[in-house]
Amino acid sequence: MIEFPPLPIDLPWNLPTYLLLDGVSVPNLAKHLHKWDNPAYNLYQTTRWQDLSDISPYLIALKGANDPLLSYFREHAAQEWGYLLFSNANVQTLWDHWRHLLTVKHPSDVEVMPRIADPAVMHQLFGLAEQASSARWFGPFAHVCLPDGVETTWWQHKRPDPAIAEPETYRLSDQELTALGEVEFRNFVSGLSEHLQTYFPDFMTTFTEPERRRYAQKVADDAYQQGFASEQEITLYANVFGYLAGQPVTEHPDILQLLTLSTPDAPLKRVERAAELAESRAADRQGSLL
Repeated sequence: MIEFPPLPIDLPWNLPTYLLLDGVSVPNLAKHLHKWDNPAYNLYQTTRWQDLSDISPYLIALKGANDPLLSYFREHAAQEWGYLLFSNANVQTLWDHWRHLLTVKHPSDVEVMPRIADPAVMHQLFGLAEQASSARWFGPFAHVCLPDGVETTWWQHKRPDPAIAEPETYRLSDQELTALGEVEFRNFVSGLSEHLQTYFPDFMTTFTEPERRRYAQKVADDAYQQGFASEQEITLYANVFGYLAGQPVTEHPDILQLLTLSTPDAPLKRVERAAELAESRAADRQGSLL
């Protein structure tokens, strides 16, 4: 497991401190919270999503820097379960703020549910609000601290002071949509890294743990540059290199042609064929070792 750094030393512990945890990222979150006596507030309670309370985000009051729940959260920081928030406002105000943001408007005017307890998502949104000197997303919170399991670091954002008032109705901006798209691709790359470790474990053991994620990122970037844009196409592209297990693709001209030369065939068809050929070469290689 990658060792995560300690929390930043300059956090404002003089303010009341909270955790916002993601019920999607932490299975059986409510059950886990019973181990501690911290006040915990289910954001889906009494809303139209109350039947989905098992995946609800929870706002949890902490008892300062030495809270056992905080220690448990820090131990699992790389898993990005949620993040720290600091505010002098009363709990009802904080609860109301997040419940107001359970849904926001897409530019196309449809209602969407942002992952408000996801550190990767909110790092982007808080950062854009800071740049705009806006209280957008911060609401009554003065300071937030979010773990980043990819960069193995903590990000901090401060509510601008003075700040442009928080909007009454939230509509995602083009900048925010672009940032959320980047988060989606980031998460896909993390999943691709896990996929490669699952299906090509011998090959992936040639990389250190930090190198594996970087390798998956490079493969995804290369695939995109070659015109393979969908998640399925990029995964098949990665499979080619998993099957080749470090062999240069230049040693397989037929596979190289499928990956690099545009043909009348659709990209998906080309990369599927390339993966089939690479799998066949891997089987032949394995057979010759028996």
